Amino acid sequence: MGRRRFAQKLYYQLSLDQLVPQDHLLRRIAEAVDFSFVRPLCRPFYSHTGQPSVDPIVLFKMLLVGYLYGITSERRLAQEVELHLAYRWFLGYDLDEPTPNHSVLSKARARFAPEVFEGFFRQSIALCQEAGLLAEGPVYVDSTLIQAAASMASLRQSGELAQPPLSVPEYVRRLYQENSREELPVSQPEPPLPDQPLSPPSGESHPDRRQRRANNELQSRTDPEASVISRRGFGLHLAYKAHVAVAGQSGRVITAAIATTGATADEHLLGEVLWEHRRLSGLPVLEVVADGKYGTVANYVYLRKAGISAFIPPRRHGYQANGVWGRDHFRWLSEEDSFLCPAGQRLRRFTTVTTTRRIGYRAPKGSCAGCRFRSQCAPSGRQRTVSRFWDQDTVEEALELTSTPLGRQRLRERKVRAEGVFGLAKELHGLRRTRFKGRWKVQIQLWLTAAAMNMKRAVATMSRGTPAAAGAVAALPAVIRWIRRLLGQSATSATAPVHW
Repeated sequence: MGRRRFAQKLYYQLSLDQLVPQDHLLRRIAEAVDFSFVRPLCRPFYSHTGQPSVDPIVLFKMLLVGYLYGITSERRLAQEVELHLAYRWFLGYDLDEPTPNHSVLSKARARFAPEVFEGFFRQSIALCQEAGLLAEGPVYVDSTLIQAAASMASLRQSGELAQPPLSVPEYVRRLYQENSREELPVSQPEPPLPDQPLSPPSGESHPDRRQRRANNELQSRTDPEASVISRRGFGLHLAYKAHVAVAGQSGRVITAAIATTGATADEHLLGEVLWEHRRLSGLPVLEVVADGKYGTVANYVYLRKAGISAFIPPRRHGYQANGVWGRDHFRWLSEEDSFLCPAGQRLRRFTTVTTTRRIGYRAPKGSCAGCRFRSQCAPSGRQRTVSRFWDQDTVEEALELTSTPLGRQRLRERKVRAEGVFGLAKELHGLRRTRFKGRWKVQIQLWLTAAAMNMKRAVATMSRGTPAAAGAVAALPAVIRWIRRLLGQSATSATAPVHW
């Protein structure tokens, strides 16, 4: 049994370059990426006099290391750079040179405009284009919640410094247990939901209203822009929301990233996300794939006018999950401008809501009280109502498109590509929780996270060779066999000459 005895030497003959493996990720990034683009981005924020600063390329490389390896603390990042040989080599600091202090990162973040970090993110998209990962194709849009770096105990009444009569956790707990029949202070009455009764069954809760009330009345001292969010699987937290567009080969390149407050509705960001995708990548949007949260009439009309195919299922609402029939159980009679219910009653038009572009239809008074389908259709006993959009044809077109084999394939791909990007970002790159306070700083975190993931994917592709060319060569025998089948020839030999 051996025994290791360490005797420190006075002099060493070694090279830092030899200590970093040839296949290390940082070495591959250094070989593939020319970081000289950072200096023109940062030049307007430096003076022409005074002591020389830390090289801005070093600052962005240091930030990139933190986001690549999920080091969420800048103090810890500075310590890791000082101790880790590959980090020193990547930043250009030899063994006997002092590395930058963590404070230079916070100072640079305060000095640089957000456009500098956006430019760094844009360069990562250009690197993916150079690697052959981006081409015209479907754009996958999705969002995820990011827990804010602020405690629920930091909530205070908006505009007041005094402590509320109840503790904040107790206030929020009671707020989320209140009966929905209580009148809530909202600016406008909630519009009726499509495909559902205009009057919800008694006792049904409204988490969106409760969240809005909590965010209207409470504000965090440490992060005032964070929103109170309660979601299944997420819990009750202060949060922000990340909206991204994913495109390209295998759908893993992040081409747009927008940070908003946690209470921002997903459907309102679809147009902005697509605009950012086109502005940053330079690629047109031909197809959009998203989940039902984006399936609103306004989005369908917008995409139709833009000539974009929408693989987005129509939005579903919560009452169907409780067994209440939706509008799909009612037959639309276009010639009579009415609906026919399963019991044979006609629902006639009774209201038009111009703000939401909907038409409401209602059953005759008293017809639902003794109906045999009352438990599934109108549990309250009041006459059943159904609404129809002015642009209902766009909803039906979207439903038909998502029902095709291509539509089902696109929706399956979305679960892997868009949601897979969020899974990697949270597990490996520190996006589960915000590092800073304030929406613009969270936006910077989102840009840097997306840039790190894009660079990592592009460098991995470059190290394997150009995938487009390799894939084309590998697929050549299959293409020849397909051509032979098309021409009615024998496909026994893929290497035999093809006679045109």
